Amino acid sequence: MALGVAALALYLPVLRDLVSVWLRVTYYSYGFLVPLFSAYLAREAWNASDDAPPRPAPAGLLVTAAGLTTLALGIAADSLSLRALSLPGVLLGLVLLTLGPAHARRLAFPIGFLVFMAPLPEGALPALSLPLQRLAALVAEHALGALGVAVTRDDLYLRLPSVTLHVTEACNGLRFLLAMLVIGVAFAATTQRRPLRRAGIVLAAVAVAVLANLARVTGTGVMAELWGASAAMGLPHAVWGKTVYALALVPFVGLVLFMRRR
Repeated sequence: MALGVAALALYLPVLRDLVSVWLRVTYYSYGFLVPLFSAYLAREAWNASDDAPPRPAPAGLLVTAAGLTTLALGIAADSLSLRALSLPGVLLGLVLLTLGPAHARRLAFPIGFLVFMAPLPEGALPALSLPLQRLAALVAEHALGALGVAVTRDDLYLRLPSVTLHVTEACNGLRFLLAMLVIGVAFAATTQRRPLRRAGIVLAAVAVAVLANLARVTGTGVMAELWGASAAMGLPHAVWGKTVYALALVPFVGLVLFMRRR
């Protein structure tokens, strides 16, 4: 109990900074659900475990020390990513130290899932965004051309007969991609036991996210050509994007259910 209280006090500043990022940066708004899902998994794992007595393992000291070292490096480098990533290591070390290896194995995934609370390192979002924007512009150019829409592309600009569309950062699909990555890992771990099947579900989640965004950008071009520039912004654009992402979840969930039955 004392170790748990000390760990909570140590990580309160980290948790405060994480909540601030989840509130301010829409890329990480899924962060609020991560600790809740992790707590649910931990409770289920604990309830499903036998009543084996605690067998404290000295190796927990090494794991905890590694986590605390990562925390210290994060503080020194002013990196919230490192500070947040240190938390699972510290928690796993404390479980090893107080309850032993058997309980640590049962709680390894719920604890490890907490890595998704951490934001990406500084500069990662712009580095990922630009290639995704260019991919969306390139695919939209060819898709619109195949649909009979006259279009020319100038890097991130799509010039249609009636309007010029700019594939901005908001068109990178990265928010949905990051959320689908978390969802994919959650589904993979809770529905599959074989590593290859788990990897397949995670890859499918990433593929669905990328393809959904490509369809969203292409569809925006079609709407702009049919109904004017106003269809590519504001409420119509937002509704179209949400609809595409919602529909993209259908085949993904279907795949998960199919693989679960197998």
